[in-house]
Amino acid sequence: FITSLLFSSPRLPFSEAQKKAVLNWAKELGVRNLPSLGTMKKCQSHLQDLIGDPTEKVESCSGNIFYINSVAKAIAKDYANPITRLAMQDYPEDGGKGLSQVFHGKKMLNDLPSPPAVRVDGTVYFTDELLQELSGGYFIPQRFF
Repeated sequence: FITSLLFSSPRLPFSEAQKKAVLNWAKELGVRNLPSLGTMKKCQSHLQDLIGDPTEKVESCSGNIFYINSVAKAIAKDYANPITRLAMQDYPEDGGKGLSQVFHGKKMLNDLPSPPAVRVDGTVYFTDELLQELSGGYFIPQRFF
């Protein structure tokens, strides 16, 4: 798995000679169950068939060729991946006296509906729920932030 990950890195492309050298070096170090280069290629091809190639070749009117990726498909894959999904932030954070990230302010003002609940000092409060102020008055929050 790690060898396949290394060889398929878009930021660090390996030539065929480099791939052979790395596999031969691993073999000389005594690595067991080492896949051959042919097996690695078959595995990469199979994965590409399953997942698909996100890069689309496009030719402009002037004949220039360039390649584009679908941002929507990339985001969908990030949401589907349990590792990257945990690092994604959909809702803004209330940072107290200031904002730690600019996008939190933009999200609060324009982009997102209010989260359905907030946690303050360990207590969870929901929208559309009757709450009592410290002064004794009652209110129903329609949105948070």
